[in-house]
Amino acid sequence: MITLRFTEAAEEDIAFSVSPLLEAVHSWHVLTDPGHHALHVPWVRRCRRIREHGFVVADYIPAFFESRASGHDADFADQLAAVRALPPALLAAELAQTLIDTTRHTGHDLVADPATRDAVLTEYRQSDPGRAARLDGILTDPLPVLNDALAVLEDYWSAAFADEWERIEPSLYESIARAGARIAHQSLFPMLRTLAPQIRIDPGRRTLRLDRPHDHDITVTRERPVTFTASHYVWPHVRVTCDNPWPLRITYPALPLAPARPTSQEDILTALRALAAAPRLQIVTRLAAQSRSTQELATLLGLSASVTSRHLHQLTQAGLTTTRREGYYVLYTLNPARLDQIATALTSLTPRPAD
Repeated sequence: MITLRFTEAAEEDIAFSVSPLLEAVHSWHVLTDPGHHALHVPWVRRCRRIREHGFVVADYIPAFFESRASGHDADFADQLAAVRALPPALLAAELAQTLIDTTRHTGHDLVADPATRDAVLTEYRQSDPGRAARLDGILTDPLPVLNDALAVLEDYWSAAFADEWERIEPSLYESIARAGARIAHQSLFPMLRTLAPQIRIDPGRRTLRLDRPHDHDITVTRERPVTFTASHYVWPHVRVTCDNPWPLRITYPALPLAPARPTSQEDILTALRALAAAPRLQIVTRLAAQSRSTQELATLLGLSASVTSRHLHQLTQAGLTTTRREGYYVLYTLNPARLDQIATALTSLTPRPAD
């Protein structure tokens, strides 16, 4: 479990960014396993050759691809140059992560500890000689593998992804603007709850938690801020970088994640009818703070569980809430993208002043 703890001045300890290099890398990851990324199938069909080099990003995306990811003035070429300037030991450690069982070892162990390196190589020579040879080469000299990967990325960018980046970059910045507006009007934690179902928020304890196979408990401060990087192609994942020496980062799926639902008059009416009842509006207000179960909401609103369930069903049918299971309970979560969509549709009805 990764736990991030926020101070009372949390809004001063976070930042947002987008990254052309990281976005290209996430799209490369999509191409390594198309079946797991149904949202991006049209893109997968356009790009085939790069999948041949997919081991670099298939299971673990090296943190060095985040170089200059927080620099709003950094373009793709600037970020590649920053990767090439990193120390070889860091490159070797991150590339090694793409080939090993990271629940048992880390690339840094293999670089720093010869005994661990020899044990892991011996194990892989018996089970997977090709992987062992590739890992040994990386640990001896990571630059050939790095240069091959970056050459593939440069070709990929020129042939396909530069145009794709031009298409999606405005929507990523729009996502950041929405997040900033939500923080300004509702504070940090309502914004955090919009990021993804994998993220668990406890506003009372001021914590953000993500289920991961390794444990970290980090207090976010001005000295160690966290950057939220908006991404289209990271979906359906949330990626966390929290190991030294890399800056603390959460790369999250930017909303909306899927093609927008049609905003016909009937569609708008469905959502407005769902909101136009005091109990359902109270439910929406409660869910704006955190996810809750039917039983929790029933207690808070003084309603029976069956009546609360009917109200939740209508909100979910209108796309205003989503559900996820945590153990025995089904938790309901407000869908801010749907609210934004309805707000945008209503705003579009406002007559524009004549020129």
